Amino acid sequence: MKKYLFLALLLLFFYTDISARTQNELFDLGVKSFKQEKYQDAIHLFSEIIEKDPGHADAYKKRGICYIKQKKYDAAIDDFMKAKKLFPDLKGIHSNLGVAWYYKKNYIHAIENYGIAIDKSPGSYAPYFNRALCFAELNRKEEALADIEDALKLKPDYYWAICYKADLLAEKQDNIKAAKTYEQAIKINPSNSYAKEKLAELQKKIKLKKKDDENKAVSQAEKREKIQTDKNAHTLIIKQANGTGYTIQTGAYLNRENARVMHKKLVKMGFDSKTLVLNDSKGRKWYLARSGSYPDKKRAKKDFNLLKDKLGITPVIRPIGAW
Repeated sequence: MKKYLFLALLLLFFYTDISARTQNELFDLGVKSFKQEKYQDAIHLFSEIIEKDPGHADAYKKRGICYIKQKKYDAAIDDFMKAKKLFPDLKGIHSNLGVAWYYKKNYIHAIENYGIAIDKSPGSYAPYFNRALCFAELNRKEEALADIEDALKLKPDYYWAICYKADLLAEKQDNIKAAKTYEQAIKINPSNSYAKEKLAELQKKIKLKKKDDENKAVSQAEKREKIQTDKNAHTLIIKQANGTGYTIQTGAYLNRENARVMHKKLVKMGFDSKTLVLNDSKGRKWYLARSGSYPDKKRAKKDFNLLKDKLGITPVIRPIGAW
């Protein structure tokens, strides 16, 4: 009786060993299929393991990753949750959940799971990087940058973290820091074109912004000049007091705006400019554009000729304060 009992135990042990090896073989084949991007074949293999051993947490996890590759995010989350229930401390399970929730655009759930992953493995840089992506999607850029910095503390040469840091800085209009960060990424991985292309785009934006700022500065200066000129024109359009001597008249207008225009021309050319306001015998108000003050007509002749050449008109010499 003892002989048969021992034989039965031996057979049971042998059967269990074969079964375990068969599961290992299936698992290895599943991993191999995954690496070859044969995701459906991998799913079949992991499903076979689960059918034989419903408590195989790692098979659920691996099948969930295959579902992510097939963009079947609900199925992936279901498998990850089963794996988590079977083995709460299964390595990477919360990061995997974070990935699935991220692709479902549920960034809050993704952030929660990445937070747990960070608590469980504080030395791992990937959860920090992935959580930064989620924060950015929620427009929480400062938190995203903080996570990127933490990822880079753990892995200073992480090319994609450096690039994403530069992306975030560029979005904040911190163009100088962004450009330097792209340059840092290029030094780390000169063969990757992403940082090079983004840096080229940013440099164009910086150049355009500089030109735009210069144009705005010129425009503002011209606007200030116009305001000052208009102000001068306005303040100068007053009736002059009677006096002796002569002045050069460059125009006589019934329209005040025409006098303003002539005033601006004279000021722009560097000539003194005054406007005399007089009423004629019919009660009409005249705006007389004039320049200079001279004791006699002879002294006025030189500026008279200059104004004639520059304005292309024939001015007249008039007594100050009179017609």
